[in-house]
Amino acid sequence: MTVANNEITEFTVVKGTIPKSLKIQFKVFCVKKNLEMSEVLETLIKQWIQTGATIPQLSSHLVQDELEEIKGYIPKNLKYQFKVLCKQKQVTMRSVLYALITKLMEKDSFRE
Repeated sequence: MTVANNEITEFTVVKGTIPKSLKIQFKVFCVKKNLEMSEVLETLIKQWIQTGATIPQLSSHLVQDELEEIKGYIPKNLKYQFKVLCKQKQVTMRSVLYALITKLMEKDSFRE
């Protein structure tokens, strides 16, 4: 079966470092919702870009916890947009991922 070039989506990795406890919360959230971590990260990044790429505010007290790497596979063109916007906003991709995941976990904890 042949597929036209414009139908092929190339994926690439996006990485961040977050507290171990947050990574566990995120994994549990994804399992409960029957979602892949990559698809949740992709959705969070798309929403961040679509809402004007405002720099997420983090609480002044960051969790003092062992850090772990989190990674997901997102479309290559999305990572490019993400990277460019982060550079324009003078923030790191890792810090935005951390803030987006933290915000998602805070919203989810209010729903329970």
